[in-house]
Amino acid sequence: MRIGIVGAGLGGLLAGALLSKNHEVVVFEKLPFLGGRFTNLKYEGFQLTTGALHMIPHGNDGYLAQALRKAGANVKIINSKPDGTFLINGKEYLYKELFSLLGFKEKAKAFKLATKLKLGKVDKNISFGEFLEEIDLALKVGNAFTGWALSLTAYETPMSEIIEIAKNYHKFGGPGIPIGGCKAVTDELSRIIKKNNGKIIKEYEVKRIEIDEKAYIDDYEFDVVISNISPIETQKICNIKFLKSKPKPSKGIKISIATKEGIIKHGGVLFTPECERINGLNQVTNVDKSLAPEGWHLVMTHQTQLTNNVKKEIDLGLEDIENLFKGKDYKILHIQSYRDDWPVNHASNGTDIDNIVNDRFYLVGDGAKGRGGIEVEGIAMGVLKVVNYINSL
Repeated sequence: MRIGIVGAGLGGLLAGALLSKNHEVVVFEKLPFLGGRFTNLKYEGFQLTTGALHMIPHGNDGYLAQALRKAGANVKIINSKPDGTFLINGKEYLYKELFSLLGFKEKAKAFKLATKLKLGKVDKNISFGEFLEEIDLALKVGNAFTGWALSLTAYETPMSEIIEIAKNYHKFGGPGIPIGGCKAVTDELSRIIKKNNGKIIKEYEVKRIEIDEKAYIDDYEFDVVISNISPIETQKICNIKFLKSKPKPSKGIKISIATKEGIIKHGGVLFTPECERINGLNQVTNVDKSLAPEGWHLVMTHQTQLTNNVKKEIDLGLEDIENLFKGKDYKILHIQSYRDDWPVNHASNGTDIDNIVNDRFYLVGDGAKGRGGIEVEGIAMGVLKVVNYINSL
């Protein structure tokens, strides 16, 4: 089978690597580099990123790690221990320790919510924020988690997604760091595609996708087409109108920081529920020192963009960083805003598009994530669904 893939982001490369084992694959990428928002930017000796945070949500055990192994990718992922901590009143707490910070009445409410969740008696049609709002600390913690993991507030996050995320967490555990960062993953996937005699054409902007008795990318004929670009942009150039409603992109701001002293002792996430804007940060050099010059740490923060005033959002994030790093030497390396045509996700969790349009046309990427899939885990879920479907034809 001859398969054409539009876009060499993580979804396109992962699909290409998996399918090139048994099919003829051609990948088209309009940029001069591969990986989209999942590769590295070298700056002053630091390995920054084009989007992601050098962190895989379910580490070496989740959907992405499984898909990489299935493709034959040689990628080492170190699981974080602990998964993360929460900074409250200047002290770090594990998730299980947060219960001790609640008063008697709030503990009773928290126990009631936990029981509802465990018994599956939660209204899936409400938001995560509505579920948590009776307990102030729980709502702050919830906002920190959804802001970091999904670039959404708790009130923007459907409870149905949280339930699926919880299931995946109990199944696979928390995050891990790929040695070599994001680029180690996408470089390995492109290597596999080429090894399997697939083609990757860079600096080629696709103008037309036509699905009929055959499938076409411009004047190239294929049996099947997979789009890894945004669902909205895909529909603009496609003769099939598959969008029933417009997906809602998620927006966020990432700030990369250099520091010699460091701020986090572990390789997981430091969630910051008391910050004005920053939802959390990680210090990847605790695990992989190659991501920074010798003697330096690389810290990356992330925050949901709450308003359309990007400058104000960045300034509030910088104020949070000043408070977090009080008394420590640090310097801002890079500030990146993800919105519009270059968002965090082309579809926020709960608004994703189905992967299978018909037997000749498929969607992958962060606009077509699997349910309960955090960031790249959701991308991997969608890719595996498409690959399994194509291989069954």
